[in-house]
Amino acid sequence: MPNIFTAYSDESFHKQYHAIGIVSGKKNILSALREKLQNILDDKNIREVKFSEIRTHPPKVEAAKEFIDLGIGFGKKNIIRIDVLIWDLKDSRHLIPDRDDPANWGYMYYKLLRCISEQWNQRNWEFYPDEQSEIEWYKIANYINRTRIPRRKPHFLTLFDQDIHRINFIRLKQLKSHEEPLIQLADLFAGIACFSRKKSDECWVEYNKRKKQQSLFNEETEIKNKISKADLNRCELVFKIYELCKKSNLKVSLESKKYLWTPDPLYPINFWHYEPQHEKDKAPIK
Repeated sequence: MPNIFTAYSDESFHKQYHAIGIVSGKKNILSALREKLQNILDDKNIREVKFSEIRTHPPKVEAAKEFIDLGIGFGKKNIIRIDVLIWDLKDSRHLIPDRDDPANWGYMYYKLLRCISEQWNQRNWEFYPDEQSEIEWYKIANYINRTRIPRRKPHFLTLFDQDIHRINFIRLKQLKSHEEPLIQLADLFAGIACFSRKKSDECWVEYNKRKKQQSLFNEETEIKNKISKADLNRCELVFKIYELCKKSNLKVSLESKKYLWTPDPLYPINFWHYEPQHEKDKAPIK
């Protein structure tokens, strides 16, 4: 079957913010990326790179930076995408009684996978999520398989809808993150996205401190002692993504909202912060 695309995913959990990261692209391209990521792990003599473990251990910090270099390097060539969907558990959609988080994870996965399929305009997919027992993966895949892309109706002059097709998930298999570097890359970007939102003030002060903006001196004095060495290392990852994307004109923003976000999902490094669409847009309940 030609043009098989693959997607690898993982999630990030914080008290207020949840995120899904997905790395996607042609099967052969992702195989080449996987090999390079594995070489980094072997060189640093570590088992895996997970954002939750990025603290003060130099090999893991350096490996995370090299993962980012590779991910954005492939992304700027438009041969892979790294998409992260982040949502706020305190917004009007999620701050409701009896919220069903496993069902909501499924809904958010559906939205992100549909978005990625549309951006690639590709029908045939293999999907490899990190092991997660609470998410009913096959329900998500079956639902997506009934979804047409693109969602927009063809031009009225078009006689046939041959350019509209259903998404087709031909394979779905859960994998262990320590055995799949591409899942680790998804985890890393999801974790960084949540961190940049959760610690936006601290990251912003540190970013401006490094730019030597003296106008923020008082704010820096108040907040600098709150930043641990681990969080400083994590801030470095936020800044690295931003600077690399800025250099490559990938339109990832940091300065406008103090956290990583992408105004246009067409770009291959996409930080999508979900906002409720209307009053009835509510998370599922138990």
